[in-house]
Amino acid sequence: MKTSGARRATWAGAFAAVALIVAGLPLSGSAFGDQDGAEASTVRSATGGETPDPAPPPPGSARLRNAPALSGPGWMSGGATRLLAGGYMIRFLDRRAAEWLGPYVRASAAELARITGLAITVDPEPAGYPFPRSRGEIVVGALANPCVVPADGGAWRAVTDGSGTPGWSCGFHARGLPDTVTGGHAYIDTSFFTADGRPIARLGEAGMRNHVSHELGHTLGLGHPDDAPGGCLRGTDSGEAPVMCTVSNGYQDSRAGQYVQQFDVQGLRAFAEAAGAPVPPQGRVTGLDGRCLGVEGGRPANGTPIRLRDCDAGVGQSWIVEKDGTLRAMGKCLDAPGDGAADGTRIDLFDCNGTAAQKWAVDARGRLVHLAGGKVLDLAAGGPTDDRAVVLNTPGQGRGQLWTVPKQPPAAGRVTAV
Repeated sequence: MKTSGARRATWAGAFAAVALIVAGLPLSGSAFGDQDGAEASTVRSATGGETPDPAPPPPGSARLRNAPALSGPGWMSGGATRLLAGGYMIRFLDRRAAEWLGPYVRASAAELARITGLAITVDPEPAGYPFPRSRGEIVVGALANPCVVPADGGAWRAVTDGSGTPGWSCGFHARGLPDTVTGGHAYIDTSFFTADGRPIARLGEAGMRNHVSHELGHTLGLGHPDDAPGGCLRGTDSGEAPVMCTVSNGYQDSRAGQYVQQFDVQGLRAFAEAAGAPVPPQGRVTGLDGRCLGVEGGRPANGTPIRLRDCDAGVGQSWIVEKDGTLRAMGKCLDAPGDGAADGTRIDLFDCNGTAAQKWAVDARGRLVHLAGGKVLDLAAGGPTDDRAVVLNTPGQGRGQLWTVPKQPPAAGRVTAV
């Protein structure tokens, strides 16, 4: 991908199901998404690739006729429809990659594991080169000019000798099993770093987080979700384009490296669910008279009040119930300011920070208990029934303290790792 503008962060992701020699590795002609090659920029990425696998079945085959959807609002598959139930190990090509890319890879891997419910781990020890990648392994490297951009739309190549096209990161995923992402490899161009391994000023920390996360998204099978040439949907949760967008300024705010909930994360959830992974439950949290817990105005700014309102289709009423006790909407957490010790404490939305102020549990009566102080989610006194503020109060018997929270559906059968 080639972009212009102040900053662009990308993810160059690639999985390999078999041992592959990196230098001069030929890739299929469909290895990458659309290339906006007419504009000049030094922050570019060629992404969404697929390493060669056995030829896919013909279009009329049963497997393709019955394949799951390959896209949704704001997300698109690069060709796969499922992840490995056994998860993935991310490894570094060499010591430089481990030192320069390590912090960004570890942060993104933690987010990927949380979103998918899969084991996605990072090995801090360099894999070395050449390295025979096993199923479920992703190798990432930081190299000078690692990508050869085809002049005629043909096959892309990854190289290790610096002979690639300057200023591009590239990556590919492999499907060693039908429809399944089985591994890969990714390369970030070292021109995006200073000599001592820091992101260049034009990119910055947020840009590099986005850059690495974008490429890791490709290693898990996500493609570019552009809805028009040179454009992507803009999220109501951030006002920005998805992490996986090819155009400039895709998700560049302070949370870059996480996923825009209504976009990229839904594609990852779809792939993980197809693998039978225990994806965290997602849906509406309903209270009094069947109304929905939601983010006021659908605004994701820190401190936005949480209210009970008539249910709608907005993402501000779509909550993910995480294993860590958080309830997340629009990429942020249900939060009680301070320690939540006082009755009447107003509930809001805030950046997830791992504190007890954002941890909740449902008790036997159906009350949402704030773990920091033992108070429960309740409705503020007064106000219209279709638009009530949400607060913390001492546990009682009122119906305003009863909530229905999304639950994990019962497993259809035992999940077997492939």
